[in-house]
Amino acid sequence: MGNVLQSVGRHAPTILTFAALAGLFWWGHHSGWRLAKPTVEPAHAASDAWCPEHHVPEQACMLCKKSLSKELAAKEPARHRTAGEQVRFAQIASAQVLAKAGIRVEPAIITSVAPRLRVAGETMYPPKSVARLGSRSDGIVRQVLVQVGAVVPAESLVAVVETAEVGRAKSTLMQTVTALDLARTQARRARVTVAAGIRTPADLEEIESRLRSAEVAAFDAEQALRNLGLGINASSLSGLDAASLAVRLRHLGLPEGYDDGGSANLLPVRAPLAGTVTEIRAVVGEAVEANAPLVVVADVSTLWVSLPVPAGRATQVAVGQAVAFAPAAGVAADGTVVAIAQAADPQTRLVTVWATVANAEQRLRVGIFGTATITTGAAMTAALVPAGAVQFDGDQAYVFVRRTETVFRCLPVRVLAREDGRLAVDRLADGDVIAVAGTAALFAVAFSERMGAGCCE
Repeated sequence: MGNVLQSVGRHAPTILTFAALAGLFWWGHHSGWRLAKPTVEPAHAASDAWCPEHHVPEQACMLCKKSLSKELAAKEPARHRTAGEQVRFAQIASAQVLAKAGIRVEPAIITSVAPRLRVAGETMYPPKSVARLGSRSDGIVRQVLVQVGAVVPAESLVAVVETAEVGRAKSTLMQTVTALDLARTQARRARVTVAAGIRTPADLEEIESRLRSAEVAAFDAEQALRNLGLGINASSLSGLDAASLAVRLRHLGLPEGYDDGGSANLLPVRAPLAGTVTEIRAVVGEAVEANAPLVVVADVSTLWVSLPVPAGRATQVAVGQAVAFAPAAGVAADGTVVAIAQAADPQTRLVTVWATVANAEQRLRVGIFGTATITTGAAMTAALVPAGAVQFDGDQAYVFVRRTETVFRCLPVRVLAREDGRLAVDRLADGDVIAVAGTAALFAVAFSERMGAGCCE
């Protein structure tokens, strides 16, 4: 008995649920309950002549009646016909639906445009118009003779560095010039004595050999000074006494009247080109390393702009094309393409293009970022349309030309240029009215078969 009560207790919730449902159905049956039938919106009556599949009047449905589409295609203007091209139309139910879909139309604007490419750019010095001047030997800065912003002529003295290597090179040259003078004198005497029979030809050969060695040593000493930037011709020193030779070499490369303080270790730093001093890193008394930039001189009347161009667009760029550079802050400048890199950057895969821009008034600065517009072709007549007027199917662009109040021709076009959020396209003419907004809906209708729509005639 106890086991039976325990079993009933375990199943009591289930028993009570079924009992409640049975009671509910009995009460509903006797009270006249009925299940609600699903409400189905009635279709358009046959008298409406309505195409229920494409939601347009049956007699005007271009998808159901292919002949209507063919008749309209036959009326296309000659400029909108291309042999073998499939003519597509987008048909909207009514003007009210057109408005609800946000489709807005405007006349096409025909103008003269040129294909342009816009890229970011950065100003830089032209490679041949900037000189970063430094000492060719380790030393100490003795004097800086220019200020930032100064305009200096070519070969002007901008700084003086004191370096022991210059003193050693000058001393070596003095010794070799003296030895060369002696060797030349001995050779002249030997030639006379050999001719008189006082000396043998073997003696002359030995003396001539010493002369050649002295000439080589003088050449080496001369080149050592040239490597330091001090041009000297050893033969011009021939015949000078020791005192005159010392004075000549001590002032080597320095302007006349310069106070060298009696030092023969002075190395002048000169500007190899005319330009403006744009930077000074030298400090008097500071130790400097060989070739470390001390003064920067540049011809800033013309600057270069470095333009990274996508590899796919680089083929459109050519030397000589016009460039307009608009810096983020400053005055715009015009120029031309002067060079194109032969390889893409391995990290960015961009091809660098360099353009030269005029900067006669020096309103541009090096290292300024901006936007450059490269004119990549000749001007042409085209329609300038808002970007929203164009729909793309892969690389193919389409615009929608109104044919009737509710029918638009899906017209394939080429994008010729991009300018300020607008696209220049071909195949349009004055009088063409195109959709400039809501074109995504027209594109979906024109290519409805891709979404499974369609019907048999």
